Amino acid sequence: MKDIALGAGLWAVWIGLMNAHVLGGGTNAAQGLLSQGTLESLMWIPVALSAGFCEEVAFRGYLQKQFQVITGNAGWAVLFQAIFGIGHLYEGVGQVARITMFGVLFGLLALWRKSLRPGMIAHAWSDIFGLIIFRGMR
Repeated sequence: MKDIALGAGLWAVWIGLMNAHVLGGGTNAAQGLLSQGTLESLMWIPVALSAGFCEEVAFRGYLQKQFQVITGNAGWAVLFQAIFGIGHLYEGVGQVARITMFGVLFGLLALWRKSLRPGMIAHAWSDIFGLIIFRGMR
């Protein structure tokens, strides 16, 4: 229950920052990636769940720990794993900055809790409901 509450809290921060337009907006490049219709929207749920799981394992579970061993510093490890937000460059520089900031938040949560579960919950939840939010922007 604690991990669900922490995941929900991180998701609330994510939504708050997105709605506040922190770090500017991205392009609408992601609009073309959104599902079309009910069937594709339903198929998005397992994709979002797997992204929440896999990205947290890869970035916070593996890379962050590797960077901590290499640098000997947990703070640098959190920052270094988060710069992989650059993979969202197709969405614009503002979106890269925003996703990098979220990577830092997820990294800090994983470090503090010594668990990937709250980040997995928040990540999957935000990806699932991100579809609904983006749809509202159309």
